[in-house]
Amino acid sequence: MTHINQQVLDSLLDQIAVINQDGLIIAVNKSWINFSHENDGDLSTSGIGSNYLHVCKKKVRKGIECVLTGRKSHFIFEYSCHSKTEIRWFLLRATPFINNADDDSFVIVSHVDITNQKLIEFNLQRSENYYRLIAESSTDFISTQTLDGVYTYISHMCNLTLGYDSSEMLGKSAEAFIHPEDVNLFTSLQDLIQNEDKIQTITYRIRCKNGKYIWFETKCQVFLASNGECEEILCISRDVTTEKLKLNQLERETHRLQKAIFIDELTGVHNRRFFNKILNEEYKKSIHSKNDFSLLMIDIDYFKQYNDTYGHPKGDQCLSLVANTLKSHVSDIGFVCRIGGEEFCIILPNINNDQAISLANKLRYEVEELKVPHANSQTSLYITISIGVATTISHHSPQIDSSELLVLADQALYKAKEDGRNHVINNVVFDNFRRSSS
Repeated sequence: MTHINQQVLDSLLDQIAVINQDGLIIAVNKSWINFSHENDGDLSTSGIGSNYLHVCKKKVRKGIECVLTGRKSHFIFEYSCHSKTEIRWFLLRATPFINNADDDSFVIVSHVDITNQKLIEFNLQRSENYYRLIAESSTDFISTQTLDGVYTYISHMCNLTLGYDSSEMLGKSAEAFIHPEDVNLFTSLQDLIQNEDKIQTITYRIRCKNGKYIWFETKCQVFLASNGECEEILCISRDVTTEKLKLNQLERETHRLQKAIFIDELTGVHNRRFFNKILNEEYKKSIHSKNDFSLLMIDIDYFKQYNDTYGHPKGDQCLSLVANTLKSHVSDIGFVCRIGGEEFCIILPNINNDQAISLANKLRYEVEELKVPHANSQTSLYITISIGVATTISHHSPQIDSSELLVLADQALYKAKEDGRNHVINNVVFDNFRRSSS
């Protein structure tokens, strides 16, 4: 728009846009562009070439259309535009502009920041009618409280949002309406906003008149009341229940997926990924706390022959049954992991060698007592397991790391198989000395 001096527009601090008869934005100033960038705006819907009427609220659109058609000499609309860090109010003005040279008519839309004026008015005027007037222009639930949390003003959105008449909340403590689990959070916020000159934001549950709780997001700031002496808390709240429920659902799903990536799908015990992650972590903890640390390496005896005889579906059932048997005797003291095929490893933090051997023998006995038939086993009529045990005695300052301990457990398992399977073989490590026993 060449006949409007861009330099003049850019010299103005307010956000300015020029709109033609069709509602298209034909010029904006730097303040308009900067405000959009600073508030994550989209200039494709509010910049030059876009139709401003398409993104306006219905009331604003009608007002601007009246100015465009000459039915009104101007249009003014006051609104709140609070960011995550600021409480803000703006005044929209739409005024006609006629270019006599081209016989064209336009509307100049300006957005004036009136936040300071609003805050001054809050400090200077305390009448109930004034607060109601401010609240009528906002869909937010506006309230003021004493420093100890007693409501002194409630906007009309109280009834629409919570179902209460304002008289049912005035003079009562905000804590009386807040979910018991969130009261401490709210009282901590009250202490914080009285000691810091910043807007604070809190998300909490508040009780509706029907007894149900909804989620509120409230921005709070201390301000000076009209008497110039008493400080109160200004709160601007909105219902964020839908967003909160979606977020909670997303968090639950994320937690479920995070848990799933560490679980073996077939057996339900931990998988190799979890084993690789947790072994070194738990080993370091035991060494740091000077506690013993044990590993059990477990293999189902002649499992290939079992699969060949009974088929893979039965083999899968067998794996699950053995895994659940191991887990039922270990879940309180360690981690059962399937690390491949028919091989399992049990991580036992803070378990000494005698305890580990005793547990290994119990597990071997319990699996055989399942009496799962195995016609082609050379060891038993039933499914059995072989176990290799490796333990570091921490107060002897073992000079091996977790991967070396795993090798020792694997060697013990190999020895158990060599000795005819359905055995427990032990490797205990202290200082640089290793002792094996069956």
